[in-house]
Amino acid sequence: MSKNQVEEKEKKIVQDAIKVFMTYGIKSVTMDDVARNMRISKKTLYQYVNDKNDLVAKCLDYDCTETEDRIKEIMKKKLNAIDENLEISKYVVEELRDIHPSIFYDLEKYYPEAWAKMNELRHDFVGEVMQKNMERGIKEGLYRDDINAEIMTRLWVARLNVIFDPHLFPMESFKPVEVYSQMYMHHIRGIASEKGLKYFEQTLKTTKH
Repeated sequence: MSKNQVEEKEKKIVQDAIKVFMTYGIKSVTMDDVARNMRISKKTLYQYVNDKNDLVAKCLDYDCTETEDRIKEIMKKKLNAIDENLEISKYVVEELRDIHPSIFYDLEKYYPEAWAKMNELRHDFVGEVMQKNMERGIKEGLYRDDINAEIMTRLWVARLNVIFDPHLFPMESFKPVEVYSQMYMHHIRGIASEKGLKYFEQTLKTTKH
């Protein structure tokens, strides 16, 4: 195979592995399970990854890149701060809707390096995006002018960590997408100005199906 073919094959394996982990979690899934779900031999799988740790790392790298690319595409639309915030939130909801609730717990406990990278993405990239959004929203008059954008950004990023906390939100009782949606609505209504809140509520009405 050519280099491009190898890269495409590895990309397909990573994409398929992400689907398996999203459906069943990480800790409970073996490399045999991954190969079986992909309908390939474990020998073929090991031609592209060294072990499960390597596979998890590659999946996380791919997912982080996809997240950054999707959010950058939203930002290129030059929407107002609330519309941009809503678009990013819709993307997050799409991602959370199909995710197995144990994934982040598994990452933190069994794959600390991968977990650290996930947190780095949250604190650096997502934090930067959200702070710029808040600063612009204040200038547009859509967010309150008495909020500290940096403090509110740090609070928002910190709250993302609790979505998958099994002690606070047991998996059998709370779905991550529902926790996030409630948290998001509380957040946006807290930072929106009177003008922004009216715009936000009207936008929600017109986008409901």
